[in-house]
Amino acid sequence: MDKTNEGVTRRGLITGVVGGAAAAALAPRWLRAEAGRSRVVRVESERVWNGDARDPRVVAAMLDKGLTALTGAGDAAAAWRQFFKPGMRVGLKINLLGRPFVYTAPELTGAVAAGAIAAGVRPADVVVWDRWRDHFAPTAYKLGTGPRGELVVAGGAYAPSVVLKGSEGNAPVDRIAVERTDVTVNLPLLKDHSASGVTLALKNVAFGCYDHYASAHANGCDPFIAEAYRHFLSVARVPLIVLDATRGCYEGGPRPSDRSRIWNENAIYLATDPVALDTVCRRLILAKRAAAGLPDRLRLARHVETAARLGLGTNDPSRIDLVTLRV
Repeated sequence: MDKTNEGVTRRGLITGVVGGAAAAALAPRWLRAEAGRSRVVRVESERVWNGDARDPRVVAAMLDKGLTALTGAGDAAAAWRQFFKPGMRVGLKINLLGRPFVYTAPELTGAVAAGAIAAGVRPADVVVWDRWRDHFAPTAYKLGTGPRGELVVAGGAYAPSVVLKGSEGNAPVDRIAVERTDVTVNLPLLKDHSASGVTLALKNVAFGCYDHYASAHANGCDPFIAEAYRHFLSVARVPLIVLDATRGCYEGGPRPSDRSRIWNENAIYLATDPVALDTVCRRLILAKRAAAGLPDRLRLARHVETAARLGLGTNDPSRIDLVTLRV
C-alpha cells in the first residue's frame, strides 16, 4: 500500500537490491542493511523552470531533499557526509552528447559539487568531466575553473593498464576515472537511444568512460554496456547516481536534432543501484513513446536485464522502492 506523508509517496511497484557481491560491497552501510531492496528517489517540482532556465535554488533544494530520503540521514549535510570525506577526489561524470537541446543540467552538477565541497572536499578536487572536448560546445559548461573552484575538464586519454576485456574486444577506461579521481558520481540524463533503446545510468558509464570497440553498439549495445559497468566497478567507486530528469528526450536520441520530442519532466532521480534506476526511468521513456504512438523499444533496451544477470543491481519491480517527493 502507498503511504503519503508530507509530500512523500512510497510506492512498492519498484524496489530491488544493489545486486551482486561487487555492487553490495560498494554500497553504503545504510543501503546494505535494507534487506535485499533498492531505493530509487524521485524529486519533482513545478517550480524548477523559470522560462527556459532552471532555478538553481530549486534544483539544490530538490537534490538535498532527495539525498536525505535516499540515505535516511537527519539532514542534507549529514547525507552528503555519507558519500564524501575531506581529502577525497570526486569526479562528476556528466553527459553532453545530446547538446544543445538536452544534456546534464549545470545547475544540478553545481549542486552536487557544492554538496561535496560542503562535506569537506577541496573545490579543486571536484572534477566535472565528459569524454570529448568538442561536446562542451555549445553548452553552458566552460572548460577551466568553475564558479565554486571545481575543475571542468575533457577526458579522452586512456589508462593503458586499465582495460575492459569484453566479449568482443578490449576497451580502455578514461584516465580521469581511475587516476585523477577516487569516486565517480554518475550524472546521466533521461533520454532514448536509437541503438540501445535508452541511455541512462548504465550507458553513461559504459560509453562515457570507455574508448569502446567498433562492435560495442551492435546487438543493442548488449552485452557491452553491462560488461563495461561491471568492469568499472572493479576499478572505481560509484557511490551515488543523480539522474537529470528536469528535461527528457523520448525520440531522436542520443542527440536529438530539434526540440519536437523533448519534454520537461521537472524531476531528478537518485539511487545507488544503476539497474533499478534504469528500470524505473526506462519505463518512463517507453510510456512517453507509447503515448506518442511510437514503437516500443523494450527489447532493444535489454542491456538492463543483462546488467541484472551480471549482479549489478535489480530489475525486479517487486524489489525496488520508488520514493516520490515534491519541492
